[in-house]
Amino acid sequence: MRRLLLCVVLVLWCTLSKAQYEGMEYYWEQDSAVKAKLERWQDLKFGFFVHWGPYSQKGYCESWTICSEDVDWIQRDTTISYDEYYRNYVDLKKTFNPVKFDPDKWAELAKEAGMKYFVFTTKHHDGFCMWDTRETDYKINT
Repeated sequence: MRRLLLCVVLVLWCTLSKAQYEGMEYYWEQDSAVKAKLERWQDLKFGFFVHWGPYSQKGYCESWTICSEDVDWIQRDTTISYDEYYRNYVDLKKTFNPVKFDPDKWAELAKEAGMKYFVFTTKHHDGFCMWDTRETDYKINT
């Protein structure tokens, strides 16, 4: 019975994942410089991607909770309106002040773990910038 259930789940997963891209042809990279970089990344295997911003104070998934179109899979507080949730989300920048952030320590830990790369997302989908900029007020407090 367990094998049958596993087979059914596998078939459904394959069907649904293929249907998502039906009619879309995969684009194989042609630029040799890009292909060389992709090959190097492929060989690195183990690394660290950091998505960190004001949303982390509340444990929110990075910016996706403010996508009003994706309500079927996004977990957000349903006791308040979307507009209030959005205002609360954006206002988190006022209290995000990571004065104890130690990038050297993060890099050291990643290296000790055997990681070969470290990618720090400095601007995520929500537009929050982890650097000071004149272009927007939606940025880290410096």
